[in-house]
Amino acid sequence: MTTDTQIHQINTELTLYNSEQFPLTIHTKALTFTTQDNTLIESRLTFQVNPELYQHIHNQALFNLKPELRGKLTNGEFDSETNIEITASLKPNLLPNLTPHLNYFPDYLQKLSQEDPNNLLLSTESWLGLEVNQQRLPITTGYSTFWNHLNFRDISDENTDSEQISNALISFFESWTEANLEPIANDAISQALLQINQGLEEWIDSSTAGITSDHLTQAVQEIANAFEGLIDFSESDLDEEDIDSQNIFEAMVKFFTTDDWQYTKIQGEPTLQMAFAGKNGRCNCYAKARETAQQFVFYSVSPINAPEHKKQSVSEFIARANYGMIIGNFELDFNNGEIRYKTSINVEETSLTFALIKHLVYANVTMMDEYLPGIIAVIESDISPELAINKIEQNQEINQSSDQIEQLPLIIAVDAQKEHLKTPERNPYILTILTPEEIAQFHHALQVMPPYQHKQANAILEKQKKELISRYGELGETIFIQANIFFREVKIPAKNLKLIQRYSGIAGRIQSLLAQLKNWSQEHKEQPINSPDLKAISDLQTLFNSVEQRLQELPTDALIGNKEVELLVEIEELRAKLVFHKKLV
Repeated sequence: MTTDTQIHQINTELTLYNSEQFPLTIHTKALTFTTQDNTLIESRLTFQVNPELYQHIHNQALFNLKPELRGKLTNGEFDSETNIEITASLKPNLLPNLTPHLNYFPDYLQKLSQEDPNNLLLSTESWLGLEVNQQRLPITTGYSTFWNHLNFRDISDENTDSEQISNALISFFESWTEANLEPIANDAISQALLQINQGLEEWIDSSTAGITSDHLTQAVQEIANAFEGLIDFSESDLDEEDIDSQNIFEAMVKFFTTDDWQYTKIQGEPTLQMAFAGKNGRCNCYAKARETAQQFVFYSVSPINAPEHKKQSVSEFIARANYGMIIGNFELDFNNGEIRYKTSINVEETSLTFALIKHLVYANVTMMDEYLPGIIAVIESDISPELAINKIEQNQEINQSSDQIEQLPLIIAVDAQKEHLKTPERNPYILTILTPEEIAQFHHALQVMPPYQHKQANAILEKQKKELISRYGELGETIFIQANIFFREVKIPAKNLKLIQRYSGIAGRIQSLLAQLKNWSQEHKEQPINSPDLKAISDLQTLFNSVEQRLQELPTDALIGNKEVELLVEIEELRAKLVFHKKLV
């Protein structure tokens, strides 16, 4: 068996497209071909994008850079000045499309972008992101993904090697944990399982390599079995009562994991870096463990530094703000103008508990967010520090009362109508009406963001309300209120949410097919009772009832044992049935 790898350096601009045909201009650097016995088994494309375009790629999870399948960033965050390099591999089922054009691939892609922009080779969804890096001498910041741990031959041969797939998953999570000293939570693993399953299934139907649903089911089962060896602790191990620790760094990690913060570890230091978005701005935060002194320190850093000519004014503002502060204080670095808020605690004679960390962290970011408009005003205008402080302190009482009216209208407005809209089942049927994206947005706004990010939550809810009214007319407002109530009252675990989204998507497809078949049936009224169309309508209604039943159970289902795997297999079976009925339509 002869394996040969060739690297072709290319230096050209190329336009790719996402699923909505949004053009992305990338700068190609290299194309790597790997052949085995003269058969193409892998093709990798390395290219650069500017930070602004990368942010779009990141937010939209283009090139299959799904959040659950990305490794954690090493060596800090990406900066906004340096280009970012991405290496991606073409999906295995598309390799035959590329084989005839290997000798002149760059020219071929350029021609496609001009003459056939819909070609699959130009779709961002056809490429699997392997590595993302930013060269910032003397260090490199970046991450790798699950796909970088997977040998694509394991899913492109006639017999899918599910053991190799599970080994790749184990390798991915082990490197993820090692880089961040962070234990693997069940939710993270469950979300990764769903994304990997979805990624594999996307090319199974179009693959010419003989991969079947049986192969996929076997692979999923193998991966699920591998999880038992991966999980270092269960979600119950992260109860607030159990987070006490004399090891300050360990307690920090457990808190920010449990409290659902996205963070990175600063290499070589017992420090975590994260960001907080408040109503007045976004700031970088640092949690630091001082093990020898038995101290925990938390900083939030202003997004704006004091310039040289404003340092005196800012120092006066900070002195006025600090007077009377009970927990924490502002600090100004006269060397570089950095402004930060610090809270800390000494735990020499006690344990660092979940409650202690939470109190210090949220007191910190709340104060930074409250005084940030004054900091910005002193730096960017001629307002005096005294007047800036007075404005903040005079507005405190007004904000505390008016914010509940101005910033929380969508969260609170439903209370008056709650009783006559609420059903004993807490409206789970709403999950059959909302799209998977809407479910994610409601969950994010009502269960994840409050109580500290109301402004962002309500911006999301306002948009959801307008879209529902646009789609359903007056009924859209009722649907919005019912969804609002449901997601406020039902705490859905992340793994359940992902399954709910999958079933919701299937429910939407069933309803679409039912509508098409019923319209056709009405146009052809005289049909025998056993006609294929009427039977299809009956079958689809039965499928919908079973999906609706799942959506009623899933919000509170504990998913004990192999229940999650069984549901994934059921989803595959439902998809197969829908493919059959879609052909009929």
